[in-house]
Amino acid sequence: MNAFDELIHKTNEIIEMSKENYEAAGIPDYLIEMEQSSLRLRMEDLKKQKEQEDLFRHEELEVAMYPQDLPSGQVSIRTLTTVLGGLQTITDSVANTLLNQASSRGPIPQNILERNSWVLRATKAGSFIAVLDLDHDQHLVFEDEDPQQKIITKELFNLFNASDEEESLLEAISSLGERTLRHYAEWTKSLKELGTPISINWRSEREKVSTVAFDSSKAENIYTILHEKLTSREEEIVLTGRLTGLNVRTGSFEFVTLESQKISGRILKEAVPNAIKHLDKRCYVDLLKITTTSSAGKEKITWKMNNSTEITG
Repeated sequence: MNAFDELIHKTNEIIEMSKENYEAAGIPDYLIEMEQSSLRLRMEDLKKQKEQEDLFRHEELEVAMYPQDLPSGQVSIRTLTTVLGGLQTITDSVANTLLNQASSRGPIPQNILERNSWVLRATKAGSFIAVLDLDHDQHLVFEDEDPQQKIITKELFNLFNASDEEESLLEAISSLGERTLRHYAEWTKSLKELGTPISINWRSEREKVSTVAFDSSKAENIYTILHEKLTSREEEIVLTGRLTGLNVRTGSFEFVTLESQKISGRILKEAVPNAIKHLDKRCYVDLLKITTTSSAGKEKITWKMNNSTEITG
């Protein structure tokens, strides 16, 4: 029970007790009603505040599915698991890129999977609508810092909002790694084969509702681009130079090599404490270089810093 639950419970007790006490004391009904009305208004205000707090403790998705051969409110298990299962898999891949590593090698750590699992909270009529929640981590390093789950969902929707054109998909997916590219391709292929249009609404604190939609044609276009036209290559590199910038809040770094090449990108969270010690010093950095290439040969390179080691002597 959180603070609002306790206040609501106590206010409800006061409403019941005060009415009994006033009636026993022979207080006129109109005075009792005035007092009760004030307490009821207080109760409604507390309930509204609790609803707002509950909304701000999680990300919410409404996933609407429009099966062509079933009445409103019904959906096949195959469609439900394909749509929601694929959505979770892509979320896992994005979370792993942002919180762990962009590499497609190895399993995603269990703690990342557990902290970023969508929960089916409710279903609604109107075709078939699944309401999903993704709870926020309780601890934030900075008071005004966005929860990791909001950052992950924002990256997810940046990907979904990229049009089904090669150029925009190249820009959107290049920083998310080969694993995300593969899973997004598999999901859009499944959507194409299902033939069930879907739409997804995202609700979050201090954000306008964001909506994306997929039909068979759009899903097919995206799959064709991801599967046949875009390629992603990963390369682990160790470079020597100076770590010139580090932003803990955004998880980003800037590094200048001995040849004066400036490199910037994301830094692994676990690498931050070590990197702080090496800021503005000559050091070695372990980097993951991700190169995404279009069918026209255009390359988009992103970097992920995994570790740093100071050069001594």
